[in-house]
Amino acid sequence: MSILIAEDNAVQRRYLSEILAREFPDYTPIIETENGEAAIQSALKNRPSLCILDIQMPKTSGVKAAKSIWRDFPEARIIFWTQFPHEVYITEIRKIIRNLTPQPAYGFIHKNNSESRFLRFVGTVLEDGADMIDPSFKDAFKRPLLTEFESEALRFLALGLSNWAIARKCSLSMRGVESRLANLYEKLSVTLPGGTMPENYDKFAFNVRTRTFFEALRRGLINTEELESAEDDLKPWLDRDRQRYRDEQSK
Repeated sequence: MSILIAEDNAVQRRYLSEILAREFPDYTPIIETENGEAAIQSALKNRPSLCILDIQMPKTSGVKAAKSIWRDFPEARIIFWTQFPHEVYITEIRKIIRNLTPQPAYGFIHKNNSESRFLRFVGTVLEDGADMIDPSFKDAFKRPLLTEFESEALRFLALGLSNWAIARKCSLSMRGVESRLANLYEKLSVTLPGGTMPENYDKFAFNVRTRTFFEALRRGLINTEELESAEDDLKPWLDRDRQRYRDEQSK
């Protein structure tokens, strides 16, 4: 039996190693890794009783590392220990777990919690095999999940793509895009229906696309890293679609 720690901050990694060795002596050795790729390799090799993964790490994030670990080691128990509890990561974790049968025990905790609470999390997941979610983020784990299109469309909106461009990118009709975006707006609670006087005012005063972007930023459904990656992925398509547009106009 062992515990794996994946944390790129050496001070935090040593802190975790020391308290876990002290409080859970039956689960040694404590294995330390400093990036996501090393965590995957070590978890599949050593089959630890518990993996504690930071979310933002070099090479591979803790979420992507967990996905790889669970694919080949489905019974792995994992605690996500993070300073960046953005909802984009929570959403990804929920989607991964939803597709696992049986579903593994896992935990999600912010790094600013006390040592005693952290150890309680470890004991619950490691020894009881029960899920443990930081109370600060329970609402985020209960919200409706975005579909793949909605997650992608949210990034497109943030990057400034029009409905016309989204339709071309996703091979959809304009009506199809508008319908799917309406579902996205509803899930993020930024629909602006007309009706009462206050509702009419809000409909005229606010831009629903911009309010969607604001709500996504507020909840951490998108972040700079995600947007930069999305923009890099989008550039080759834009180059091709510009040429496609020129060809269409020349006919």
